[in-house]
Amino acid sequence: FALEPLSNLDASLRVQMRIELSRLHQELKTTMIYVTHDQVEAMTLGQRIAVFNAGRIEQVGAPLALYENPGNLFVAGFLGTPKMNLLTAQVIGISAHSVIVRVADGSELAVEVDGQSLRIADQVTVGCRAEHVLLPRADSVPGNTLSLKVNFIEHLGDASIVYANLDKELSTLAVKLTSDAVSMNTGSIIKVQLPAGRCHLFDLHGKACVRFTLA
Repeated sequence: FALEPLSNLDASLRVQMRIELSRLHQELKTTMIYVTHDQVEAMTLGQRIAVFNAGRIEQVGAPLALYENPGNLFVAGFLGTPKMNLLTAQVIGISAHSVIVRVADGSELAVEVDGQSLRIADQVTVGCRAEHVLLPRADSVPGNTLSLKVNFIEHLGDASIVYANLDKELSTLAVKLTSDAVSMNTGSIIKVQLPAGRCHLFDLHGKACVRFTLA
């Protein structure tokens, strides 16, 4: 049983210790319980993760299963760096294979989820991870496009994270791109696409709708 064992180590030592703990786990072939607030540690060391919120288990599963298919808004916002982009929206259409929503600036987005539990005019939340947000290309399928105003660019070397705002939307969206794809400046207006199969949808109570396209 380990409780925040790496909390006082610097970044380099944390990486070394994660590798060592993982090696020991494989070598000892025994069950280990590891408690951490560090998402990287949870994702890299855990075979199964239990996400707690105020003492209650929100979701249990394999790291990638929770990351790709969070069961509710808390898990969606908790796992991932940067955290999942979340936009408030209203349901304006429901079909057999998708739900159409309208976000704050009037843009319409299709989300490939089972919407049978939803109704027209319901308030919902659309989610999309930073690495799944795309810059449209000439051959891109039209639709699911938003216009954003860039307010900060974080250069990480191999990648850059662009933070931008949707008109009338208080929350900031993060877009993760390869560094050579970033050719914009603070204040620029950019267009991005949120692929329907990569988006998540959460109802008024924060429960995730079942996705048809699983990553």
